[in-house]
Amino acid sequence: METDLYRKLVEESSDIATIIDPDGTITYVSPSVEHTLGYEPEELLDETGFGYQHPDDREAVAEAIEDLQTTPDDTQVIETRFRRADGSWCWIEATLQNRIDDPDIGGILVNSRDISERKRQKQRYQELAGEYETLLETVEDGIFFITVETVDGDYEFRFERLNQAYEEQTGITTDEIRGKTPTEVFGDELGSKLQANYHRCAKAREPLTYQEEVPVETGARFWQTNLAPVIRDGAVTQIIGITRNVTKRAKRERQLRSQKEQLDEFASVVSHDLRNPLTVAQGRAELLAEDCDSEHLQPIVQALDRMEGLISDT
Repeated sequence: METDLYRKLVEESSDIATIIDPDGTITYVSPSVEHTLGYEPEELLDETGFGYQHPDDREAVAEAIEDLQTTPDDTQVIETRFRRADGSWCWIEATLQNRIDDPDIGGILVNSRDISERKRQKQRYQELAGEYETLLETVEDGIFFITVETVDGDYEFRFERLNQAYEEQTGITTDEIRGKTPTEVFGDELGSKLQANYHRCAKAREPLTYQEEVPVETGARFWQTNLAPVIRDGAVTQIIGITRNVTKRAKRERQLRSQKEQLDEFASVVSHDLRNPLTVAQGRAELLAEDCDSEHLQPIVQALDRMEGLISDT
């Protein structure tokens, strides 16, 4: 009864159960091989499994079988490429057990499953990771990563990693700040201001953009910073910051504001100094108009009015 149940489970499983001799000859293969690899089970019986393995993987499979004969109580797990019936290659994960002494099996039991999709995802993740690392280390903006933890109902922020641009622009390295809080890195006053911004981002659970003043040893002082929260399982677990050194721009803006203030002050002084004699001249012109009638008087009044308009524009 147990043997029938076991056989039914094997035959209906999506995994492929295979029995091979120590030399690699296939003595049994479950029906699921047709769905996964496209072979009828009978096609593979008495065939040498190595012939269906990718040439680059045969050595690893042979070593696994050899190890099982040396240490029969061990279990070997390998990933190998197996040729499908249509000639394409399928990645499979095979678990090998030495069951040679088992009278019902009498060989090496191999349980295999198709991991082609998992392999493709892994390769894609590796490609994305490579692209990410390239972007991280070549972008001109500084990038920093902050771990966010919830402690006693409040957030705690610790620096995790810096990209190369951040290190070059600030003179601060990842090794110096990894695992430290903003106050441990920048002191209580400045660190508290940084933490307040990180707290705003974490609490709002949305990106935040602002300009901040963070003086560092390289001489940089003003930064345009963007924060973005990373949310996993409904909680903010990380903040990614992108910051741009805008010290030169900020200094230029301050210089322009100072110049404008100086010009405003100059214009005010000039306007005041010119209005006083102008007012006197306009008053005298009015008195003169009362005492005499001259064709030269009107052009003088117009000129004084024009001067008043120029002073107002200035």
